[in-house]
Amino acid sequence: MFKILNNDQHLPQTIWQFGVNMHYVCIEDNVIVSILGYAPNVPDTVSVVEISDADAELITAQTSYFDLVTKTVKAVDASVTAQKTQDLANAEQLEFLRSTDWQILRHLRQQTLGQTTTLTDAEFLTLEQQRADAAASVI
Repeated sequence: MFKILNNDQHLPQTIWQFGVNMHYVCIEDNVIVSILGYAPNVPDTVSVVEISDADAELITAQTSYFDLVTKTVKAVDASVTAQKTQDLANAEQLEFLRSTDWQILRHLRQQTLGQTTTLTDAEFLTLEQQRADAAASVI
């Protein structure tokens, strides 16, 4: 931050210096203990490495990580990123299967007991096809 005088009024004005915001990786006993958006005041046992705001965003997005050996930000291997993406997709499909189990069971129970089913035959078949598709997409 800089202070300047307004020539007309001789009153101070504050002007912020715009630039790259920095983040600070705090390392203690060769373990990252925090990544902060402000310059920390830390004890001598903690080392601090400055990284850019953009690098901090990449770490937060889990597409990059801070390498303790080189003290730099490195990209996560593409296979790891692909596996995380697949894991998320699997979780969504498995949740769909879990959340619709009761509908299938209710329909089959109602049929077995000779009761009027809540789902029409067309709705049941559509749901079963959606579940089959979800199950097939889980790797």
